[in-house]
Amino acid sequence: MNLSDLIERNAAFTPGKTAIIFDREALSYRALHDRIEAAARALKAEFGVNRGDRVAILSLNQPDYLVLLYACARLGAMLVPLNWRLAVAEQLFILSDASVKVLALEQAFAAIVPDLEKSLPNTSLIGLDFVPPLGNAFDTLLAQARGDGRHPHIDLSCPLLIVYTSGTTGRPKGACCGRKRCCGTP
Repeated sequence: MNLSDLIERNAAFTPGKTAIIFDREALSYRALHDRIEAAARALKAEFGVNRGDRVAILSLNQPDYLVLLYACARLGAMLVPLNWRLAVAEQLFILSDASVKVLALEQAFAAIVPDLEKSLPNTSLIGLDFVPPLGNAFDTLLAQARGDGRHPHIDLSCPLLIVYTSGTTGRPKGACCGRKRCCGTP
């Protein structure tokens, strides 16, 4: 069992019930579940995202924030939310420090792309509302998603988020939970 199983259960019992209302548009539990499932399949098949991998998001609040969170839960990956108010250099530090495999971002924050391509060329890009250079559009990935979108060895004890501190005493530090081995460190 993982966090995304809660959405799957609600989709099975009340598929038409509203799960999210955003910008005056409603998304049912069935539609949310289907989007989460497609996102997990796309992340796994297209980018090889697996247990322990990091997927970052640079976006304002929107439903796909939750879609990526729950897709990461299905795969045992960890979501790294980036503060859009940070300078590009600070965002790049976090992406590097967290060893992010995939970055999903809105076009409004595309200023990071040229620097990202130079300093972290192995980080794959997903445009949430555009097609980034050398990247993919999220909706296209979802439409083409194939294969299995789960990792068999995932449960509620797997870490799901790495949230970075403000770095008041130096560089920001990633915090994911209180367990010693939670973020892949011994």
